[in-house]
Amino acid sequence: MATLKDDEISAILSRVDDEEEVDPPNDLDSEVEDILEIDSEQPTDSSSDSDDEPLRAPNMCRRRRIHSSDSSDNERPSEHIRSGEQQQAAQVISPSTNNLRGKNGHKWSAQPSEARTSRTQSRNIVHIIQGPKNEAKNAMTPLEQFKLFISDSMVSIIVLHTNMEISTKREKYAAKTATVSETCADEIYALIGLLLLSARKKDNHLTTAELFDSSESGTKYISVMSKDRFDFLLNCLRFDDKSTRQERQVTDKFAPIREIWEKLIAVCRDSYEPGSYVTVDEQLLGFRGRCPFRMYIPSKPDKYGIKTVVLCDSKSNYMIDAIPYMGKGTNTNGEPLASFFVKQLTETIRGTSRNVTMDNWFTSVPLAKELLQEPHKLTIVGTIRSNKREIPSQLLQPRQTRSSMFCYDGNCTLVSFRPKKNKNVLLLSTTHGIGTLAPSGKPDIIEFYNSTKGAVDTFDQMCHNMSCNRKTQRWPLCYFYGMLNMSIVNSFVIHVHNNVKNKQKPLTRRAFIKEVSDKMIEPWLRRRRETPTLRRCLKRNIDAILGDTLPDVPTNPENQTRKVCNFCCYKKKRVTRFICTSCKRYMCMEHRGSLCLECSD
Repeated sequence: MATLKDDEISAILSRVDDEEEVDPPNDLDSEVEDILEIDSEQPTDSSSDSDDEPLRAPNMCRRRRIHSSDSSDNERPSEHIRSGEQQQAAQVISPSTNNLRGKNGHKWSAQPSEARTSRTQSRNIVHIIQGPKNEAKNAMTPLEQFKLFISDSMVSIIVLHTNMEISTKREKYAAKTATVSETCADEIYALIGLLLLSARKKDNHLTTAELFDSSESGTKYISVMSKDRFDFLLNCLRFDDKSTRQERQVTDKFAPIREIWEKLIAVCRDSYEPGSYVTVDEQLLGFRGRCPFRMYIPSKPDKYGIKTVVLCDSKSNYMIDAIPYMGKGTNTNGEPLASFFVKQLTETIRGTSRNVTMDNWFTSVPLAKELLQEPHKLTIVGTIRSNKREIPSQLLQPRQTRSSMFCYDGNCTLVSFRPKKNKNVLLLSTTHGIGTLAPSGKPDIIEFYNSTKGAVDTFDQMCHNMSCNRKTQRWPLCYFYGMLNMSIVNSFVIHVHNNVKNKQKPLTRRAFIKEVSDKMIEPWLRRRRETPTLRRCLKRNIDAILGDTLPDVPTNPENQTRKVCNFCCYKKKRVTRFICTSCKRYMCMEHRGSLCLECSD
């Protein structure tokens, strides 16, 4: 049974902050959500004892419901079942024969192989404590929690390869100004801080000119760096050694960002212990530029983009693992593509008896049976396509509405539910030993599926609601924006868990992002404040942001070396010992004052 603390954490994570309420993504309620994906560049081919009381859905916010789908073999069954259509009483209809066969001869029985008992099936017993682990348990501040995922080592890699790109690009500039100078870790953190700030304020759709216009977007952006520097850094941002990229791309299309991606995923795996239920689904990162593995999925909000197969905790929506889809060239070691993804994503939870919820792009009878065996020891619940050759024809035949039909193959339970005329939905479960109906009249398998299926969709929605994504034609940069979105969601889950554990009130997600952004730009602001030639208006803005005033370095004009005035015509060559107390430039008697003419404006 869930503890009060678990319920509190779940309630906080499932609540959308008032200031960030938006309509859910279109794909959540679409009747055609699960139509087959088409790669626009390269089209892809995808082919113990039972309980006396049925296994109930986990205690969590039920964001997503299943819609039933047509029984046509050419369409994927929809993932939601509406609660309407109450014309007839729900009932279980037994097949006309006790032994059923699929098109390929797969055998099913109308009778369950397990007897009813009050004992929990051994394959459903999970011994874990959900929550942060390892270093994540001790990360108490928002900045520490975020830097678990965007770490110093990752930023060091970015600084190294970005400076290599800057060295190449700056040769094209006649004037070697500060705009084209090399960068450092503090500045990259400040750049990330600005991207997070744009996500919190939902400014990521603005042009750079609008973003750095103080009358439109405030003074924080322009106080951290200039517009030209911001554009230059994003243009030069690199994540790998460009000189060896072509060689690595022969075997890995993801080479331009592979190194830092693997670092992020390693931290995601090691920082959180998922609960008893996890969800596998796909996420589409919107991108319309050139990319060898760009996908076209018309049912998704972005339609074009980079597909990532994601494993999330069903309760907290924490991203446990993820694999970018590389198109037809994906090396699956001879396995079906869907089975390959599920096995790879569940490596870190093998042997734990957890349940994996998936849609019908992944679900198959052979995969369900294989996951029950060593070394996996996992159960599944998922929708299954009606054109699978293991499905017996009796489950596809027309019958009265709101009727359910079950068949069994060892630990596999297959259910056909017809919510209304000409609609049929099929689900396969290795969690439920005996088919039963919930009080709603739907099979318990469907109620369980409804309560666990939405984790990846909710994770994707959180990434979309406050997104760092900016318009770009470079897919590695687009994916880096996506990594920042993933990191902020995961770090927020860590924040909520740790604060509830310590009996402290967690921040809202908007306030959490603001705290992370402010702390990331602060070191760079202090360094920039010390720049002698920085305009006084910018120094005042920085002082206001930092909340303090850094004292100017005291000067004694009598002891200064005499130098040529910085404001006179070079022909006059006036020598003076007086300097501006703000910018430290020399000024003659004509231009003399406590501040020079520029600083006094």
